[in-house]
Amino acid sequence: MSSPILPAALIDETLRTLALLLPEHDKDVEDWFGDQQKTLQKRKRLSVDSTARECGQLKVGQRRIENFNYWHDRLVILKQVFDEAEPSNINQWWHDRRKRVQWYTFWIAAVVLGLTILFGLIQCVEGGIQIYYSAHPAK
Repeated sequence: MSSPILPAALIDETLRTLALLLPEHDKDVEDWFGDQQKTLQKRKRLSVDSTARECGQLKVGQRRIENFNYWHDRLVILKQVFDEAEPSNINQWWHDRRKRVQWYTFWIAAVVLGLTILFGLIQCVEGGIQIYYSAHPAK
């Protein structure tokens, strides 16, 4: 693809950047992209180009940041923001697998807390029953 205004390398890199950000065969991205299109249609705004997701997929070696000259700085900023973002609700914590050790630690702690509360509640009920029967012995 050539353009009298834009360099061919810029066009090629832009297509590769779209392929990086919107992988063609990723079901989650497809769903998200469809939701964005519907949202914009409901708001009667300019629609997203439906072919933006048809840029293919990059192989592992093609994803290296050194392969991007024009969009390099923006991709670095995007990666930093992504890495610094923290989950804010339980659903996000469940799906966030970027830091596996932190993910497992969080869920093990959550299960231990839940079991502690459950067994504490059972112990309280059992203690209440014992107090009742000690105050009202069977005749």
